[in-house]
Amino acid sequence: MRLRIVDYVANLGGGVRFCEQTIRALVPGRDLAVELVSHGAELRRYEELLRSVDQVSFLDIPPANLPRFRGFSGFRGANRLNRLLRLGMTDFHYEVPARVFEDCDLVWFPWIHRHRIPRARGAKVIASLHDLIFLQLPELFPGWGRRSEEETIGSWLASNAKIVTSSHATVSALVQIFKCEPGRLNVIPLSGQHVREGAATRKTPLVFGGSGYLLCPANTTPHKNHEVLFAGVAAAGIERPLVLTGGETDFWTSNGLRAAALRRCATEAGLVWGRSLVGLGYVDDPTYFDLLDGAWALVMPSLAEGGGSFPVLEAMLRGVPSVVSDIPVMREMVERVCGSVLWFDPRDPNALAAQLRALESDYPRYKGAAVEQISTIQVRSWVDVASDYAELMGL
Repeated sequence: MRLRIVDYVANLGGGVRFCEQTIRALVPGRDLAVELVSHGAELRRYEELLRSVDQVSFLDIPPANLPRFRGFSGFRGANRLNRLLRLGMTDFHYEVPARVFEDCDLVWFPWIHRHRIPRARGAKVIASLHDLIFLQLPELFPGWGRRSEEETIGSWLASNAKIVTSSHATVSALVQIFKCEPGRLNVIPLSGQHVREGAATRKTPLVFGGSGYLLCPANTTPHKNHEVLFAGVAAAGIERPLVLTGGETDFWTSNGLRAAALRRCATEAGLVWGRSLVGLGYVDDPTYFDLLDGAWALVMPSLAEGGGSFPVLEAMLRGVPSVVSDIPVMREMVERVCGSVLWFDPRDPNALAAQLRALESDYPRYKGAAVEQISTIQVRSWVDVASDYAELMGL
């Protein structure tokens, strides 16, 4: 079979990792030729990750359009001005050209978001829908983004494509928002396993030493909820540095509006950059796992996710106590793997503070339980994920 995989976004959060790990587990032992389609920096990202997989080749096919931002930025009030003038992205989505569907047996979109296809092309297409964050939290995102995402997902649901989600929580949200039938969707949960290759490019800074640090691995998009994180950590008074990793978390000297808002929030909470708060930005996998292994605990304050949280699964697999937002998709993920974490209401900083204080007051017990559950957690492998996709693909 000739399988063509299309992704013009190459999301650095979970999207690229999901695609890479599934491909690596899918190709061995199968009569399968994989062609990965992308363009520009996104294509180079995939080439870097998958060049060692013999059955994968790469096709540079530009999308039929290139999304561009048209509006004001870089000063307070820019977002409000853009709303008044109806400015924003000229296109938020990518129009997939017809040639992508030619001369192949099946097309898979591992990241359905922002991709639109001609409806007539849906018959030999599988697409993975990871979340509905734009639509579940409309107050956090610009109107043009919400409208575009709603139209994109609606067009996919109206097509003949087979659509896969990674959680029943996402299915429930789709049924509620789009009134679609649950049977329209396939659920394939993800794996928390991760191949750790190479050596870290930087060592854990000395400032993290001493009594241990609290690690939050999440980019700074609004749904990751750093505002409640900062307020809750400050209110807990546990005197452990909060270390941030993920895109744009090195925001203290950035000029963007989101960076400025986070600086104000951190300052108002009483956090001091370089001492009680450290942001490293995006780090490579070996560096991240060095940080995770040395963490006192992991905190994940997200307001919404699609299939759960890779970082929370990784923390459970390494015996790191985790303090996690109590939202349906996180509950589903933790229950599925038979794990245990400390839960808190992600809209209440005091709830987070209370759990951090509870962890501090009885840390040996919580740490012991976290280490003990390593042997009992029931985590799917990427081979399991790939097998479920292979069945859906008819391999």
